[in-house]
Order: sequence, then C-alpha cells, then structure tokens
Amino acid sequence: MKVEMFGLRLPEVKPGDDLVKLILESASKVAGGLNDGDIVVITSKIISKAYNLLVRLDGIKPSRKALKIAEKTGGDPRFIQAVLDNSDEILFVLPFSKLVEKGVINIERMSKNPARAYEAAEKSPYKLIVRRGGQIYSSAGLDTSNHPVGVASVPPENPDKFAKEIRDRILELTGKEVAVIITDTEMWISFGSLDFARGSSGIEVVSRNLGEPDLYGKPKFGGVDCVAHEIACASALLMGQTNEGIPAVIIRGYKYVKSEEGISDYQLKPEAVRIAVKETVKSSVKILGLKWLLKLLVK
Repeated sequence: MKVEMFGLRLPEVKPGDDLVKLILESASKVAGGLNDGDIVVITSKIISKAYNLLVRLDGIKPSRKALKIAEKTGGDPRFIQAVLDNSDEILFVLPFSKLVEKGVINIERMSKNPARAYEAAEKSPYKLIVRRGGQIYSSAGLDTSNHPVGVASVPPENPDKFAKEIRDRILELTGKEVAVIITDTEMWISFGSLDFARGSSGIEVVSRNLGEPDLYGKPKFGGVDCVAHEIACASALLMGQTNEGIPAVIIRGYKYVKSEEGISDYQLKPEAVRIAVKETVKSSVKILGLKWLLKLLVK
C-alpha cells in the first residue's frame, strides 16, 4: 500500500471567501487536482475564518461570572466571557502553570526557546475545559493565534454538517467522491498537543474489528482504530501549529470504508461519562482496595 500526503498552502483566508474553490485551486497545483477516494483534511480555524466565526474581544462585556473567574485565574475577563458564551458547561479547570511548576509538564522540552515558552505559559496559567456540542474543548476551542490582537476564532458548532457541505460542494464542482475531515488541535499533557477529528463526512470514523480473529484464530480485544483521529494526526505533520500556512491536506491512497456517519455519532453523553467514571472507581476499589482510592486522593 502506498499513501501520499499533499499539503495545501492557501492565501490568507478572509470572511466570505469561497474556501472550497481555494482548496481546489491549490490541489490543482500541488496534487494534479482531486481524485475519487481522496481524503481532504481541513483545520477548523480556516473554516472559522471563511465563515466569519470570529469574536472581537473589544465588543464583549464580561458578566459577573466571567469577572469572578478572571479574578481567580488572572485571565482576560472578555476572553473568559467568550468561552462561557461558546460552551455548554465548564467541566474543570486545568492549572497549566501549576503543572509546569510541579514538574508534571516539562516546558523546556517543548520549545527551542524556553524563555518564550514560559512567557506563553504565564499568559495562560489556567485552562477552562468545557463541553461544547457534545465534545470536550480547552477554552471552548477559541483560538487567538494567527489572528490580529483582540480577535479569536470560534470552531464551527456542528463540524459534521460543515464537513458534509464541503464534501457535497467538492462533488458538485469536480464530480469527485471524497471524504472530508475537520481537525482541531488540543493539549496532550504528556507530550504537547495532538490534532483530533472534530467533524467528518464520507468515511467510517472507527474501524469495526473488535472480536475479529488474530493470527492464531483467537478473538482479539482490539482492532477498533480511531481512523478519523489517526488521519488528523498524520495531517498535522504537514500542517504544523505556528506559521506553516498549510491549513488543508490531501490524503491519497489510503483505503477506507465509506460511510455517512460523523464524529458526533461516537460522542459519549455526559451521563454516560459519569457512569463510566463511577463504575471505574467502584471496580478499582473492589479489586485494589480502599487504599487505592485514598492514595489517589491524598498523594
């Protein structure tokens, strides 16, 4: 099997731009156009720019709740209000600076310029982890990078819908059947950040091989690959996170299962998460003893 990846450089995207046409123009130059079976991977930020999903902090009036959180975290109350406006609920607060201070996060391994890295960390000592549209985001997915000062992009509220619309438009303009994945970058504490699939159309999100026989004929506990997330991570190698200017990638040659499902079909409901946590703690205490729980809470 041979799999190819083509990074698509786009001009600076502005609200109202025809994003699909920009992608097709770049694909024509870089990859000879699109082929049937290609996977088009697009960052959510570029969609936010094209569809004017932007917030301007100078036009936001913080609520009492935002002011209270800002006082405790040192954050910009206008940005915190934007997070509150674009989330369903705050799940917890991640003390990023404290984790750096405690040595949990080794920031010097994450940057060629530790001084700049520490400066960036000091500007965001805490991260609000929220639930938004059935998915978990840090800061509700709001992103100020690669925007003018005081402007942040807001991720599309229904990424699967956007992926389907882009896929349909590509079919309309080119006659090519492709899959579309919309990605977003999130923190991954141990190592830095990872790109995740936020929306998809035309591709099976998760492979369904649980219980299939292994090389020795035994049913295996595995084979359920998060295909959409794996493709998102692979694409990030070309996209980068700073000033690379590659917001879209074409994956060619990967044999995937076509599907009309989306990322939203695999989201755990809040109640399901609570049940999972509750049953995990109960089973751990039953098998490992109460000392396990005390050790977890006290250490």
